[in-house]
Formats: sequence, structure tokens, C-alpha cells
Amino acid sequence: MTAVVVALVLAATVIVTSLALLLAERDMEAVIGDQQFALLSAAAANIDSQLEAKRTLLASLADAMPPDLSDHPERMRQFIEQHPTVRAAFLNLVTYDRKGVLRHTARSGIATLPLTQTAKQFFEQALASRGSIISEPFKSTVTDLPVVLITQPVLDETGAVAMVLAGSIDLANASFLAPVSAQRPGKTGFMYIMTSKGILVNHPNRARLLQHINARPGVNRATQMALQGFEGWTNAANKDGSEGIYSYKRIPAADWILGARFPTDEAFAPMIVMRRHAVLASTLFAALAGAIGWVAILGLLRPLGRLRRNIADIRSGKAGIDVLQRRRRDEIGELSSAFHVLMAEREAALESTRESESLIRNILEQAPDAFISCDANGIVTEWNAQAEKSFGWSRTEAVGQDVAELIIPPAMRAEHRDGMARFAKGGTGPVLNSRMRLTARHRGGHDVPVELSVRALRHGSDYYATAFLHDITERLVYEQQIAASEKRSRMIADNMPAMIAYVDDKLRYRFTNEHFRHLMGIDPNALLGRTFGDTFGEAFRERLRPYYEAALRGERVHYEREGHETGRAIQLMVDMIPDLRADGSVAGFYLMALDITERKNAELTQAASEKRLKLLTDNLPVLISYADRERRVQFLNATFQDWFGIDPASRLGRPLAEIIGRDHYRNAEEHLERAYLGHHVTYELKARITGSMHTLETTFVPEVLADGGVAGVYSLTHDTTRMKEIEERLIHLARIDTLTGIPNRLMFEELLQLAIGRARRNRQPVALAYLDVDNFKAINDSLGHGGGDTVLKEFATRLVGNVRATDTVARLAGDEFVIIFEQVNDPDEAGRLAAKIVEAIRPDFTVAGQPLAVTTSVGVALHLGGEQTPAELVARADGALYAAKRRGRNCHVVAQQP
Repeated sequence: MTAVVVALVLAATVIVTSLALLLAERDMEAVIGDQQFALLSAAAANIDSQLEAKRTLLASLADAMPPDLSDHPERMRQFIEQHPTVRAAFLNLVTYDRKGVLRHTARSGIATLPLTQTAKQFFEQALASRGSIISEPFKSTVTDLPVVLITQPVLDETGAVAMVLAGSIDLANASFLAPVSAQRPGKTGFMYIMTSKGILVNHPNRARLLQHINARPGVNRATQMALQGFEGWTNAANKDGSEGIYSYKRIPAADWILGARFPTDEAFAPMIVMRRHAVLASTLFAALAGAIGWVAILGLLRPLGRLRRNIADIRSGKAGIDVLQRRRRDEIGELSSAFHVLMAEREAALESTRESESLIRNILEQAPDAFISCDANGIVTEWNAQAEKSFGWSRTEAVGQDVAELIIPPAMRAEHRDGMARFAKGGTGPVLNSRMRLTARHRGGHDVPVELSVRALRHGSDYYATAFLHDITERLVYEQQIAASEKRSRMIADNMPAMIAYVDDKLRYRFTNEHFRHLMGIDPNALLGRTFGDTFGEAFRERLRPYYEAALRGERVHYEREGHETGRAIQLMVDMIPDLRADGSVAGFYLMALDITERKNAELTQAASEKRLKLLTDNLPVLISYADRERRVQFLNATFQDWFGIDPASRLGRPLAEIIGRDHYRNAEEHLERAYLGHHVTYELKARITGSMHTLETTFVPEVLADGGVAGVYSLTHDTTRMKEIEERLIHLARIDTLTGIPNRLMFEELLQLAIGRARRNRQPVALAYLDVDNFKAINDSLGHGGGDTVLKEFATRLVGNVRATDTVARLAGDEFVIIFEQVNDPDEAGRLAAKIVEAIRPDFTVAGQPLAVTTSVGVALHLGGEQTPAELVARADGALYAAKRRGRNCHVVAQQP
């Protein structure tokens, strides 16, 4: 035993040392993992903020970009150059129209490259999302470098995508990824970035960029966890079998994963040296302690040997428990005392058990129910006094007999014996651990109805059945009387012309009468045990909440409601009467519902008619009012509140002049007087509604009585502001060319007449330029009318952009345009203005994505203040135009003065 103790000391020392080192290693691993994850989280947050910053820059550029820049490459270039901050944030900035046609690039040599299949899919995704997205990484066809694109749609005034603005980021040289490459856990550890699909975005080995993280054969458990959504740190082996601490953090902006690997042998190098020294020291200490313990234990075990011999004498009967060494003041003495106490308690427990058995027997003898116990063969082992009284057999007669022969009716004995056979095998049976009613047999031969409860009791390897049997003869008579009473109550309730129910405090139906089937088509028995919500839905239960909560508080409730639970509208009058317990609490409530549909229909018909009339007047876009003979307003529809923000009900009964104001009343008084004389009157006025002036048309309709008198006047007021605006707009549209948006011939003739009048008054010449598009018919024939319309609109835009603020550009018809140059000093100035127009037209037009050369010929005529008419001035300019065409087009000619 001493050798065992020494070995245990040695083993305990080694185990404790090993556990301490293991806990230290685990704590150190947690510290390293948490520290690495914290550094990784900071780096991920920095990258995420950098990406969001670039996305925000691109979004601000897209918000500021006019949608029509798609057709103006030069303006597009100027616009991009005005935002150098955005340009510097990306490797390249490109703009595509919604068809995928490249409209602008900040780098040269890209315009001729079509969209790759990958870029095309991403472009379609950007169109569909209508928001900023970051692409999957791919290799640029221009720089042959790994890049990602950040896109931002440019929306037109209708909210549709007009262009897609895209900024590319060079993943190999991006400045915000530099910290990832610079931070290196340990000597050989590294950090890298991959997408949520496993594509490498950043890695110390540049050759692996854009490859899948699992491209190399093998499985890395940590990598699989990261791809499945894991964030944090874990310990795992790489595909080469080298253990390491892996940390992962998601970058939400681009759905990337930032990862780091710290080799375990580097992380735990100091701990490995410490472990070697600690094991050596603990082994030496354990060996020394074991030797000292060996000597000490030999002396301590001598009293224990003496105790062992005393216990052997007690077991053999050679001595009593008093021989135990209870007076020693050491562990041996305590053990002897404890053993002495244990033996004394055992004797006391045996005596207590004998007393308990006697008590239980007395209880069973006095029990009000018959108690019978039998073995697995059905032989009676216990039979109390109540069993003697219930079945007529004395205990002496019953014990040792087959219970089937004593109390089981002959017809049930075969089934009883089958059940006892199963019970004997495993102590199981269908009647065990349950309460049931059945018929027993009295010694006198008559049946005894009993309630049986059977349990199985195992004693050693045998099973015993114990049963309590309660004579329920009197209870059955009482239950039959209750059933007869309930039958009579059911008959009365089922024939009442109302739905009657009892609902408990859990809102479950416990009684329903037959009228549920007649009125609602529901089987009343199907409702039992179900709640309001189960039967008619939660919405129905919520509607009844105020009523049943009041009933459950002990209040009588009476209300009327309309129900649609049967698929048709019925009117119900409902009473809820609380059912109070003896202590005053509410156990439930009685419910009675009468069908009062016929009585309600007349009331509802009238109310519905009034409601429809009110709904109609409140939803008409007309202010409707009624004033009685005293000119007090008795009705105002909801339009009054929509217009003036005042509740109509607060103005009823007040004088009309007070409601509409004295000024409006004075304007309306003359028309109102005629209405009270029985005439229909309509007039127009201006009024301020919701902060702005509106044009209103009011009609007074008198209510004429049978005797010809006027009871009051209805007022119908229409807001005709929009109609007036449309009328003015139509007048304006008739003077504007719909294709180009500049004045048409009608407006030109008016403006030319006014310009000549001003020139005469100011004694300063006015010039008229007559011009058209050279070879426009050939353009129309080759490009179609759509292309021709594009040329005309661009032609008009360039004309408007190259004249002075005092000049007027108009389109006469087809490709014919005119320009009124006011305040022209002499023919030379008119020629310079015309030459400017010719030069403005010469740069190529862009039609259907292709450049198109367009020129113009211009004829100019001056009006020097004489009696020359506008028509004569136009004819002279037209003649100069034909002179320019004879010179070869793409030039201008100033007409000679007559």
C-alpha cells in the first residue's frame, strides 16, 4: 500500500503540473487569439470605411451628374475633370449608357474595348439593383491586373437609370490594402482577403490572386468555417498539416473576409520551453516526497490494522461494538466512533421499520376503500376490513384464494387470467397505473360497481399487484339523476329561439345549444373546448374583448352587434351573465344571443342611405354647403376641411358671413339674394386655399318648398384653378415648337413685329438670319425620321447656345430656322454673328452612337428702320440663304440693302 501511495504522489504531482501547464497554454492561446482578432477587426473596419468612402464619393458624383451628359462627350469629360478627388480615388472612371455603350473613360485606349461577359453580367446587375454595388474581383483587360468595380446608377428626372458610373480599384496596388500586407503575425504568419465565395482578393503570394482559396488540394477546417459565416479565431491545421491560429472578420461593404494565420509553433515557443523545465522539476520533487511519505505511512497504518481485527471479531460474534477504539484522538478513533454510531443507527432503523409496517397495516385496515393485494398468480395476500364489507368474504377466507374466484364475474375471468400471465412476466398490464370503472362480484352473487386503481409492487424477483376498489353504487344513482336533469335542461336550451352557451374563464365553450346549428350552421358539439379565436378567428375575439373582459370582471353585459360569421349579415342582441364562485371570483359567463336582424334592417337601411349620401358629398371635389332662411350654415362637407383645415362640425349653426368672411360675403351677397328669390345663380371669385390663390366657381341652388317659398340655399363651389392653368398652358404650347422647344412660326411672326418696332423706336438696326441644315433630305433618307429629329434637336440646341441673350431663335418648318439679332450696329457685325453660327454647327453630331458631319447655310438681311415690312425682311433673308447655297453651302451671305 505504501508503494501505491508513493506512486499516487508522483502521479498527482505530474498530473497537477501538466494540468497547470495545459491551462496556462489554453489561457495563452485565448489571449493570442483575442489579440489577433482585435487587430484583424481594426484592419477590417479600416478597409470597410475606405470602401464606403469610395462608394460615397462615387454616389456624390452620380447625384451631381446631369442625366443628359450621355450624349455630350466633351461636357462629360469637363464634368469629370471638375471632380479631381473622385478621379484620384479610382484607377479609372468609366460611364456607360443603359445599353452598355461606353460614353466616357478617364483613361485613354479603352473606348474601343467591348464589355466582357463577366463585366456584362455585372453591368446588368447594376441596372437591376438601381443602387451602388461592388463587383466580384476580376482581371482587367486593359491593365491585366486584378480589379473590382464600384458602380453607381445615374437617374434621370423620372427615376429611371440613364447611365451607370463605374470606378475601378487596382487590388494589387490599392493603398487601403497596404496595411494588410504589412501586418504579419510572427515571422511566417500572414494576412489575406477573400470574397465570401472564396476568391482571393489579397494574398502574400501574388500568383494566387483571383484564384479560389480551395484551389490547392486538401481541406482547411478554419477556411471552411469562415466561408460558412464564422467570425472570430480558432485553432486548425492548414493543408500541409501545420497547426496555426486562424482569425476571420467580415468586411460588410464588399462582402469580403479578412483572414490571418499565426503558426502555433511560433505562438507557443516560450510555453514549450517552460513546459520542459516544469515537468523536470515536478518529477524530482515527487520522487523526494514519495520517499518521505513511505516512511511516515508505515507508522500511521499500525492502528488501522488493529481496527480491522476488531471489526472481524464483531462480525464473528467474539466481541461487541464496545471493543472499538472510540477514545483515540486521531483519524483511527474517529473511524471507530463512526462505525459504532453506524451499527447503533442500524439497530434503531430495524425497529423503526417494524413500527412502520404495523402503522401501514392499521391504516389499510381502517381505509374507506377495499384494499386487495395478490401475487403474480392471482393469489390473495392482503384483504382489509372494507374488502370484507364490500364483497362478503372475511380476511381468513380470502387470503390464499384466487382473487378471480372471489370477486371477478365469470364472463371476465379468462381475460383477467391472460392479464395476470403478462403481469407475472414483466410487471406490466393495461390496467396498471390508471383509474377505471368496472363490475365486481359479491359473495351473494350480485354485481358491485367499483372504481379500480391498480399498482405494481416488486419484491425481490417477484411482482405483486396492489389494488384499491371503491364502491360507487350510490355515486352512479346520483350521476343518473344529474344526467336526467341535464337532459331536461338541454331539451329546453335546444328549443330556445336564441344561441345559449357557457364560456369558462379561459374563453373556451363548455356548453352550446342547438340554435348554433340553426342560426350559424355550426355543429354545437364541435365548439366544445374551443375558444372564440379557434372558432371564429382572432379578429372576432378582439372585437368581443371589451365585452367578455367586463363579464369576467363580474359585470352583466348587454350589447348589439352585426355579425358576418355565417357569410351573411345578421344582427344580434347579446347578453353575458357572469358565473360567480363561492369566493366571489368569476368561473366564466353565460351567453345568450338573439337574432334581431329583421328589426335592425329597417334602421340599417335608413342609416346606410344617410351614410352613402354623406360619403358621396365628402368625396366630391366640390365644396358643398347649405344655409337656412336665417343664412346660418347647417351643412358642410369634408372638402371644407381639406381646403381650409377647419373641422366642418365646428362651424355648423354659424352665420354664413362669419364663415366665409365679410369681404367674400359682400361679393356673394348680390348672387345670394337672387338665390333666396328662387333663382339658380353662378359666379366666379378668387380665394386663398392652403396658402395660394385659387379660382373658384360657385353655384347657388335654392331649396324651393311646395308653396314656392325658399327654405334654404345649397352652395356648390368648384376649384377651377387647374382648368385655368391648362388653358393658359395650351395657349403657350401653341407658340412653341414641340420637337425643339424653341418658338414656332406663330411666335416668330409676333416677336419679329415687336423687334422691328423696337428697332424703329431706338433707331438701331435689327438683323434676321434665315438658315437650314445642308443636305437634310439625305440625312433623313439615310438615318430615318428618328435620326433626322435627333439632328434637328441638336441643331436647335447649338443655335440657342451660340446667340446673345437679346437674340431669338425660332423654327419655321422642317429644317428651316430663323434668328432675330437685335441691336446690330452694321452689316459686318451681322456677318460675324452668322459666321459664329456656321462654326458652331461644324463639329460632328452624335446620332445613334455614331459621329455625323452636319453643316448649315445662313442668309442674313438687315432692317435699318425704314418702311420695310416683316414679310419683305424674311424674303430678303431667304434670298441670301439661297445665295449661300449657290456658293457651296457651309457658309453665310449678308444681303445687300435695297
